[in-house]
Amino acid sequence: MNNIFNPYLDVIKKAVNKDPKSINRLYSNSDSDFDLSYIKDLRAELPTLKNMNESVQLMKGLGTPSIVNDLPSLGCHPNFSHLRGTQETENHWIIAGFVDVKKSTQLFNRFTKATVALITEGIIKASIFAVNLCGGYVHRIQGDGLMVYFGGRGIEKLEATKNALKAFSLISYFVKNDLKEYFETNGIKEIHTRAAIDLGHDNQVLWLYSGLGEAGEVTTCSLYTSLVPKMQSNAVTNGIVVGQHIVSQLSKDKYFNKKSKPIWDFEDGRYYYQFDFDWERYIVDNDLAVQNYDGKLFLKTESRTTNFNPINLAPIAEKSKPYFDF
Repeated sequence: MNNIFNPYLDVIKKAVNKDPKSINRLYSNSDSDFDLSYIKDLRAELPTLKNMNESVQLMKGLGTPSIVNDLPSLGCHPNFSHLRGTQETENHWIIAGFVDVKKSTQLFNRFTKATVALITEGIIKASIFAVNLCGGYVHRIQGDGLMVYFGGRGIEKLEATKNALKAFSLISYFVKNDLKEYFETNGIKEIHTRAAIDLGHDNQVLWLYSGLGEAGEVTTCSLYTSLVPKMQSNAVTNGIVVGQHIVSQLSKDKYFNKKSKPIWDFEDGRYYYQFDFDWERYIVDNDLAVQNYDGKLFLKTESRTTNFNPINLAPIAEKSKPYFDF
């Protein structure tokens, strides 16, 4: 099966396989001791926005539109960009998510800084691809972690909830399966993700511009967006934790297991609970992946022939004349 993350994994593999510090086991040497000119070419191989859009068209083949012609700026959700540089505020619901790659600092023991930077860049770009593929917006990049939003004007909360769960499931799959399998063959262990997602309703989320001049962002003030990083730290290896509001949207208990400790005490007798999300079961049930007899998951991301419309491949097939004749 085709894998939407192969373009990112392939570049990471090349960087690891060519890293002179690792090959020669010269772990104490400085990066200046090595010729790292090849890294620039490898970085250029990572998918661009154009490649991302072509991947979507080939993968779906069912009329799915391009991600976007230009990704929104960081710290500026397009529905609330008018708040930038102003003192105005606005109440509007949003789903916030945070995903972080853990144990990645150990890479510095094995590889040059250039290789570590490329590995991190590959993971970040793959995650951005998954988020935008599922209708989300990247709010902030924090090292090898992402803070993202799902939802906005004209979007149903249930739709945004499903999009957020799908995007974070895809990211978790990439790190748990593709990256982990390759890293472990090279003696790199324990690298994993932890993620969390929660929803704040209209009366619980205040949008505003925070900062000074260009050193600022359009962001949210909400208990529920603030709880997301805290919940992320409570996730198991390659796990996703969600808040009570997310569970209420989906209304399918089979995907959620309540944690013994609440994530928040309102100090008035009420508690807000967090739940482990069974993302592997979710992507199988929602026809995003299949599981073999050994229990291993494989993404179902290849083009399908059911209701296939050749017009959807026009932007790509146009480059392959004379076969393009739609």
